[in-house]
Amino acid sequence: MRHEFSSAFPKAADTINPSGMRILQLVTHDKMGGVRTLVQMVETGLHARGFDVQTLPLDTGHGTMPTLRNLARLGWAIVSRKYDAIFTYQAAASVFGGFLGFLGRVPVRAAHHTAAPEGIRRHWKALDWLFGSTGIFTHFVSNSVSTSASFNKWPAAYRRRFILIPHGVDPIPPARAAVDWRQRLSIPQEAFVLVATGRLVDQKDHAVLVEALRMLLGMHLIIAGDGPNREALQDKARALDVAERVHLVGSINRDELGDILTAGNIYVFPSIWETFGLAGVEASMAGLPVVASDLPVLREVLCIGDEHENATMTRFHPPCDAISLAEAIRNLAANYPDAQLRKDFARLHQEHHSRELMLERYTNFLRSESGAR
Repeated sequence: MRHEFSSAFPKAADTINPSGMRILQLVTHDKMGGVRTLVQMVETGLHARGFDVQTLPLDTGHGTMPTLRNLARLGWAIVSRKYDAIFTYQAAASVFGGFLGFLGRVPVRAAHHTAAPEGIRRHWKALDWLFGSTGIFTHFVSNSVSTSASFNKWPAAYRRRFILIPHGVDPIPPARAAVDWRQRLSIPQEAFVLVATGRLVDQKDHAVLVEALRMLLGMHLIIAGDGPNREALQDKARALDVAERVHLVGSINRDELGDILTAGNIYVFPSIWETFGLAGVEASMAGLPVVASDLPVLREVLCIGDEHENATMTRFHPPCDAISLAEAIRNLAANYPDAQLRKDFARLHQEHHSRELMLERYTNFLRSESGAR
């Protein structure tokens, strides 16, 4: 297996390739987040099942000319029929890979919906609509029922290409006690701590969380992640006089996230839109109660227990509503679930969102397409 990411995706051990299928996974860029996690799981999992998988980015991260040379190499590899299937992630990669795969007659050209319709820029959305309606894409991979439903108003020729492969999730590695984040951040041990993770971008709406904190006296907020909104969040925290209780710790390696989650009492997930909600599921797998935006997809992936378990472990608030968010946090803090329920709910999520179930669906899909050729 060849792999061009220097550090983001670990190489799997060499295996025999009984399927005979050569698969290209194409991403726009290599950045932290749910897409990177998904791509890594799909690559290592399919490779272990005998598929020849290569993962490549469009943007090399080394400037314009290296990226243009990379695009030329990628384009030639695709149109020269080097691959049997292309999995694309993110809008630019999907348009590039889908169109060149069509020209190169790659049999399977499957675009992953990693953004809801409202999260796709207008020009990419127009091309996506065109490519999906005309057959330039052969399939769309949707990771939730809610994501599929969000495209209900799109043409039937587009929607019939959907296949449902729910996102598999690996639990965050257990806390290593390498860092006592409360101590490092000078948070009192008795304080109630909210935790959020993810890119600091408009979609994640950490700003509404900072607003809500003003109404949650004595509570602290830890956000692990980085992005273009960092400075704006710091300015907002100062303007609202909560800067001493807002802790932006930057990007954290996955094997360190367990210590971050252990420092918190409640995980907060105020996104404006999601196609799955990986971070919220990871927090649930770690045994943290979750307060999340009231999005259909988040109810789908977080509320997997019985009525009592769901009501005890989760709260929902209207998106972009700081007052309702603060009320939901206060309610959950006042009715905090006991340790046994948190442990049981974590185990339920680990079973429900198994990586193996996801990989089995990918394997069955690829083998069925291989047999149909």
